[in-house]
Amino acid sequence: MDELKNQLDHKNAQLAAVRDISRAIAEAQDLDETLDLITRRTTEVMHVDSCSIYLYHPSGACEILIDDLEPNGDQLILVASTGLNKSRIGQLYLPRGAGLTGWAADHRQVVAVSDASADKRFYRVIGSGESRFCSLMAVPLVSHSKVIGAANVQTIKRHEFTADEIELFGFISELAATAIEKMQLVHTAIVQEMHHRVKNNLQTIAMLLRLQMAQDKKLSPHAILNETINRVLSIATVHEILSESGVDKLGVLDLIKRLVVTISSNMVNPATKINISVSGDNIELPAQKATSLALVTNELLQNALEHGMAGRAEGNITITHQHDHEWIKLTVCDDGNGLPPGFNPETDLNLGLDIVQASITEDMRGTFEIGTAESSHGTQVKITLPIR
Repeated sequence: MDELKNQLDHKNAQLAAVRDISRAIAEAQDLDETLDLITRRTTEVMHVDSCSIYLYHPSGACEILIDDLEPNGDQLILVASTGLNKSRIGQLYLPRGAGLTGWAADHRQVVAVSDASADKRFYRVIGSGESRFCSLMAVPLVSHSKVIGAANVQTIKRHEFTADEIELFGFISELAATAIEKMQLVHTAIVQEMHHRVKNNLQTIAMLLRLQMAQDKKLSPHAILNETINRVLSIATVHEILSESGVDKLGVLDLIKRLVVTISSNMVNPATKINISVSGDNIELPAQKATSLALVTNELLQNALEHGMAGRAEGNITITHQHDHEWIKLTVCDDGNGLPPGFNPETDLNLGLDIVQASITEDMRGTFEIGTAESSHGTQVKITLPIR
């Protein structure tokens, strides 16, 4: 009865470990963390002293990248281990087919020996820390019929690996290969999306420069560069927040506040008393929409500083952001010089406001209004955007 209970407990522990590993793969965002979890949980559930994972990699490389994995690579690189020398992870390698682990990968077969050093296939790697281990089992890692590496478990005391242990380790190794395959797809998708965004942003900047070249108003090279710098910094602010958050959405209020700091430090004379305040609701937007909103906010703030506050020693600019379930409302208001007499929003918009109007009405399907501020003789711009 006790023996049966022990067997059930052992099976339950194995199932729990497999569930943990499966969950980690399903939620995996980082290959190193996933492989580390697999080796740790395998060591625990199989009651071994070490579990290691090797991946094929081109010779001469100094950094492990998923895109570089080659089924026909000429060496196996150690990428995760619980028992070998941690400082050698990413550096320790086995020539193709060398050692019991290399043989398992090269021949697509399981190797299980109780005395590894006595086997003619044994290959010792100096500095690996494996000399204290006696028994070893190695299995190939196979993804879409291609061998991408190998995994092994080792024990300090002599151990005869059972059929049950071989089956369990084979299943765990299949999960490890799945994790590597998934992270390869994720990595590829991230790189493609990153290049796509960079291309789009560069094309946007190029379009803005062409518009600036075509306008009748003559600006100094300094003014053109300053406006372009602010537009580039607005886009950079979006990606700065995205890189900090690690997600593909960002809060609008945080974005606007950072833009204000960036633009005001580049445009506001420290000797003046120009106050810029930001208030309202926060809402998270996808990166593409946030980038468009950042450019719009940049143009409106630049316009308020260049025209509304031109020649003034003090003044106030307020930016208010509100939203409900369907709409985002952005208002930029200043108490500055106001609109020129006879101003016609259909024909008298400058380049910056032209960009805003086109972005809002054509690209984002919103509305754009400009007029005299309700509480002063300054200017007020109201923008309404659909959330979806």
